[in-house]
Amino acid sequence: MRLKENMFSRNTLLISIFIFFAIIFSLISLTNHYLFRTASQDLGMISHAVYSFAHFTHNYYTLSLGGSEMNYFADHFSPITILYAPFYFIFGSYTLLIIQIASIIFGGFGIYKYSQIYFKNSSISLIILTHFFCIWAIYSALSFDFHNNVVAAMMVPWLIYYHEKKEKKMFLLFFILILISKENMVLWLAFILLGLMINKKNIDLKKYLKFEIPLLAFSILYFIVVVGFIMPYIRDGAGHSQLARYSHLGNSLPEVINTIIRKPLYVISLFFTSPLDKESLAGIKTELHLMVLVSGGYALLFRPRYLIMLLPIYAQKMLTNNYGFWGISNQYSIEFAPILSLCLVSFLTKVKSIRMVYWIAISTAVLTCFFTIHTLENRKSTGQHKTNAVFYDRRHYESNLNLKEIYKQIDKIPDDAILSVSTNLSPHLANRKKIYTFPNVKDADYIILFTSKRTCYPLSRDKFNERLVTLRESDKFELLYDENHLLILRKR
Repeated sequence: MRLKENMFSRNTLLISIFIFFAIIFSLISLTNHYLFRTASQDLGMISHAVYSFAHFTHNYYTLSLGGSEMNYFADHFSPITILYAPFYFIFGSYTLLIIQIASIIFGGFGIYKYSQIYFKNSSISLIILTHFFCIWAIYSALSFDFHNNVVAAMMVPWLIYYHEKKEKKMFLLFFILILISKENMVLWLAFILLGLMINKKNIDLKKYLKFEIPLLAFSILYFIVVVGFIMPYIRDGAGHSQLARYSHLGNSLPEVINTIIRKPLYVISLFFTSPLDKESLAGIKTELHLMVLVSGGYALLFRPRYLIMLLPIYAQKMLTNNYGFWGISNQYSIEFAPILSLCLVSFLTKVKSIRMVYWIAISTAVLTCFFTIHTLENRKSTGQHKTNAVFYDRRHYESNLNLKEIYKQIDKIPDDAILSVSTNLSPHLANRKKIYTFPNVKDADYIILFTSKRTCYPLSRDKFNERLVTLRESDKFELLYDENHLLILRKR
């Protein structure tokens, strides 16, 4: 009877944890979208692709900042986006954000299930789940739009869970889903497989040759073919290559690999130092290392196979010349979240004293929560707007816009009209064949802009104001609305 009561109590607490964090995640992500804090890059761009897939049209996206029009898969090879299309008809412009929140909750359940393998009849699994939901990387990702690497990262706990359970069919299902999530996730898959294979002291190569090694080889081949051939072919000179961020290492994938082999000390130094000569960037990489350490990363020192799994993530972040990648902001750290929690579980299984297991698990969860909250308000890393992330501050819910009137006006825009819009408007208006990010106008029927209160990116404020003066005086467009920080012009 007492066992049943304990199980009922744990299940109630489990459901409560999921509900509690689902509410927090929604308050961050959905609130930002409702208050026009989401942007063309990337929510507008991916929403536009989902609209195309939902209507069985070619997935050319037109929201690039440079004005180029190209196949969505040329920027990020993410066929999984096609699977989101049916949900567009239910959730509209909120579709991707809801999918992202649901995927994080689903990933948390995977963490819980994995920890249950080793701590079935204890509360350790609940503590590990709480630890996972408190990791800074989740809050950083939720505060900035939608990204498929979040969805992919949340499948990793299930991938490793089914590997541990030796359920190959389910393992392959999540392997394929991660494979089609995003091109860089494929390389991560290879290192995850490598880490799984050295899980045991005695490596059985004959056993791994039947399953893991072929999948590892396929992952590497898939990555090379997609990044080296398919994406450049689809791009056909339009847009920019993701490899441009690593131009200091080489101008192509073979050149980058060659530099890594020939200059290992230089490459290792980039994990801690900046390739850019800017004093203001000092400390960003250190901040990431410290956050990993206090969020359970100390366990990586005792479970190096999980560190191997993180090598491509570290390399992707630290070797780039884009300092926005280096730190703890935006979606660029989400892959750490599942690995840190999984590694913590593995570390705790080797602690002999159950009292010590509880002490370590609780201390790590508390430290993770404390430093996550601290860095929501104070961080060295760039790129994250404090207002977007601090869900417990009233300023997060203040719009400084007449939302009712703005929504009323944009709802009047015809669905078949071609638009040029402010970046913060594009995720709400991407349900059409063509939409551009202002200042790209091209063949737009309407220009819809926030004249203030929201970013004018990619223009400076001065350049943007100059464009406003020109537009208001133009004889090519007629003024339809110019109030409440919103300007609507229609082609004559």
